[in-house]
Amino acid sequence: MDLVARAKSMLTTPKTEWPVIATEASDTASLYTGYIAPLAAIGPVALLISMTVIMGLGTAVSLAIGLFVSSLVGVFIMALVVSKLAPSFGGRDDMGQALKLVAYSHTPAWIASVLLLFPPLALLVLLAALYGIYLYYLGAPATVGVRQEKAAVYTLVSIVVVVIVSIALRYLLALIVGGQMAMM
Repeated sequence: MDLVARAKSMLTTPKTEWPVIATEASDTASLYTGYIAPLAAIGPVALLISMTVIMGLGTAVSLAIGLFVSSLVGVFIMALVVSKLAPSFGGRDDMGQALKLVAYSHTPAWIASVLLLFPPLALLVLLAALYGIYLYYLGAPATVGVRQEKAAVYTLVSIVVVVIVSIALRYLLALIVGGQMAMM
């Protein structure tokens, strides 16, 4: 399925799209190049365009590249975490399916990030992210096999663990970057 059709299906008919996604054979590279990277680039490009006037081109490019790379890495880390959590909720530890779950549930936020072109509307990206959480909840049983009655708790626990891991990684990165800055 092409990117536009898949994104449209995720936004409009997720209940019927998740079982299709779960049965598709896809590898990490094709998922990244065909879906994750193009959609994850929407926000950084919008940010680059809107912030160049305010910050200057160099700073805006650095910010956009950082946002893009952190999105790509973040999706992988989230998939790893949710894959490892799945067996605790009756599911299976399957990195490929977990990557699909995380990637496709990000669809609304990635598409809405075009609103970064006009910063006052950027708050609406958070509303799109809430819809993404709902998509995650719907997709967990089909992709990683979490039992339907445990999907809500799995979704909540996944969010909490991902937030904790993200904070820890940001802290670690700050220590590393700060340490390098101190040595200079």
